[in-house]
Amino acid sequence: MQGVYYGWYMLAGASVMNALGGTIVWQGFAVFFIPVAESLGITYWQTSLAFALARAENGVLGPITGWALDRFGYIPLILAGTLITGFGYILLSRQDTYIAFLLVYLCVVSIGSSTSFMQATTAALNTWFIRYRGLVMSINSAAFRLGGAIVIPLLSVGVIHLGWQTTSWIAGVILIVAIAPISFLFRRSPESMGLRPDGGVSYTNMRRRIRERTAAPRQTESKALDGVSPETSNTTTDGDFTTKQALKTLSFWILVTATTLRISVHGTIFLHFIPILVSRGEAQQTAANLVGAISLAAVPVIIFTGYISDRVGRPLMLTFLYSASALSLLLITLVEGTWPIFLAMLLFVGSEAGSSLNWAIIGDLFGRARYATIRGMMAPIYNMALIVAPVAAGYTFDRLGTYQPVLITGTVLMIIASLVFLSLQPAVRRAQRAR
Repeated sequence: MQGVYYGWYMLAGASVMNALGGTIVWQGFAVFFIPVAESLGITYWQTSLAFALARAENGVLGPITGWALDRFGYIPLILAGTLITGFGYILLSRQDTYIAFLLVYLCVVSIGSSTSFMQATTAALNTWFIRYRGLVMSINSAAFRLGGAIVIPLLSVGVIHLGWQTTSWIAGVILIVAIAPISFLFRRSPESMGLRPDGGVSYTNMRRRIRERTAAPRQTESKALDGVSPETSNTTTDGDFTTKQALKTLSFWILVTATTLRISVHGTIFLHFIPILVSRGEAQQTAANLVGAISLAAVPVIIFTGYISDRVGRPLMLTFLYSASALSLLLITLVEGTWPIFLAMLLFVGSEAGSSLNWAIIGDLFGRARYATIRGMMAPIYNMALIVAPVAAGYTFDRLGTYQPVLITGTVLMIIASLVFLSLQPAVRRAQRAR
C-alpha cells in the first residue's frame, strides 16, 4: 500500500508474532505447569526451576542478544530464534524424564526464544517510532495479551484432550510454519529505507528525489543514495546514549531496580496463576479460561494507557497501574468464589498494561541507537529475580499447601515498584527536553 509508513507493517508483523509465538513461549508454560509436574512425577518447585533456569540463561544471553540485534539487525536473529524455538518444542514432546525435559527446554527452547518475540520486536519498534512510542509498544503488548486470551484456553484444551506432549509438538510446528516467515518483514531502521521515525521522508532521500526530477543521476550515485548503508543505519543522533553512557546514569539503575521488582512479581504470578486458581478450588480448564479472560480484558486497557502515557508521562502511569496490581493480589487473598476471584484478578490487568510502558521508558531515557543493547544489559539483573521468585513460590506451596504468603509478598513488592517508577518522572522529562 503506497503511502503507508513501513513502521506500521512492522508493528502488524510484531503483533502477530507475539500474539501466537510469544504467547506459546511466555504464557504457555503456565498451561503445561501442572500436567508436566504430574506426568514427570515432580514437585511444583522443580517445575518452577525449569522456568527459573531459563530466565537465568536469558540473563546471561541478554547483553549478547541486545548487542547482536543492534549490530546485525533483526531478520537473522528473529528467524533463527523462532526456528530453534519451534524445533525445541517438537523435541520437548518426546521427553519423558525430568532431566531430559530440562535439557531441551534450557538448551533449545530458551536459547531460541531469547532472540525472538518481545525483546527483538520492542527493539525494532523503538527504532522506528519516537512520537508514537508508547502507543506502538502498547499495541504490540496488547496483541500479545489478545493472543493469550485465545491461545491459552486452546492450549489447555489440547493438554487435557491430547496430552502435553502432543500439544507441544503442534505448538512447535506452528512456530516454524506460521511465525518464522514473519521475520522477513523487519528492517534495521527507517533511515535505511530513506525514511524518518514516525513517518515522512528523510533529508537524504528528499535530496535524492529532487536530483532525480532535475537530472538523470549516475548509476553509482543512485545506488549510493538508495538507502543508508548497514554500517550507518543505526548511528547515534543528538540525545542518544551509548551503552557506556547509559550505565553511568542514576536513571538506568533506578529503572533496573523498578523493573526487577515488577518482573519478579509479574513473572511469578503468571507462571503460577493456574496453580493458584486450582488451589482455590477451580478446575484447570476454568483456571485457564480465567487467565485468558484477563488477557482479553487487558487489550483495551493496554492500548488506552499507551496512548495516555505519550501525554501524561509513563512513570506516572506505571505508578497507578502497579498500585492497582498490588491491590489485586491483596484482594485475591481475601475473597472466595469464582466471580469474586475473577473481579479481583481484573485489577492485575495493570501489571499487563505496564509491561510495554516499562520497555518504552528505555527509549525515552536513552534514545534509539543502542536500545537493544541497553535493554540487554538490564537482563542479567531482572532475570536473577526470576530465578529465585518462581522457585520460592513453588517451594512455599509444596511446604504450606497455600499461595497466601506469595500473594502478600507480591502485594508489598508491587507497591515498592510503583513508588520507584514514580521517581523516574523528572529524569524522563529532562531526557525528552534534551532531544
